[in-house]
Amino acid sequence: MKILHISDLHIGKEADVDRWKNAEKLVRKIRREWGDKDDKPLVLITGDVVDDGTEVEFIEARRILSPLRRAGFLVAPLPGNHDYGWNGAHALERKFKLFKKYLLGIENRVSYPDVPYTDNDVTLITLNSMLAETGFWDGLLADGELGSRQVEDLDEIITILRDERKKSHKIVVALHHHPFQFPDDPPLKKVKERIGHRLKDGKKLMKLLSGRIDALLFGHEHRHVDFSEPFDGHVFTKEFDIPCVLSSGRSTDPDLPARVITIGGRRKPRVEPAPWSTG
Repeated sequence: MKILHISDLHIGKEADVDRWKNAEKLVRKIRREWGDKDDKPLVLITGDVVDDGTEVEFIEARRILSPLRRAGFLVAPLPGNHDYGWNGAHALERKFKLFKKYLLGIENRVSYPDVPYTDNDVTLITLNSMLAETGFWDGLLADGELGSRQVEDLDEIITILRDERKKSHKIVVALHHHPFQFPDDPPLKKVKERIGHRLKDGKKLMKLLSGRIDALLFGHEHRHVDFSEPFDGHVFTKEFDIPCVLSSGRSTDPDLPARVITIGGRRKPRVEPAPWSTG
């Protein structure tokens, strides 16, 4: 199968009209490239679909993304901190209900970990990195937390897949927040990360995933990085024993950055820039 990985659309920010115009442009490019083909990629959006979690923004996001579903694409959006509230810094549970209503088409029947796609060869598992990070105090700032229940359920799903599927079965895990520190962050950035931008239980997640999955995809940091390549003295695919680890930049930036990940068979996932993207 193929996954088109996009992220951080931030649809709806009034001060940045180009953001939602670029989202429309991105959708047109996806339809132009694959709309009349049988082997359409699954369109994975790793969070921050909108900017402030308002109903107007979600309605606009649904309008922009709906042509993909009408054209036969499977679209799998997952929530980020901006989908949960104002400026990504005030997470409220009622905002997530709007996310489900307008972007998933359901209000109360989704739970995380979610499995939006599975077949004999590949399973995609999506996480909600804001699930344990809502409320007046916990919901402040831009950090995230999966919560122990979600992590335990993820562990169980991966164990079942590894026990019951063939050895060549590929497992892809996607979430919004990056689950580890970017190694080139300067000291002040590292402090800011710890205070209010990181995934609080990221170390626990990476310990669970290491050596057990085939691809890990996320957004949040607005940086387009392939961690199979040397990065500030680290090659994280080797350190975590995960063949494919990708961070997506904002897919509404001018060059509409996106990647296509081809997964299946005994080979490791193949990563290529989208036809219109330079990285």
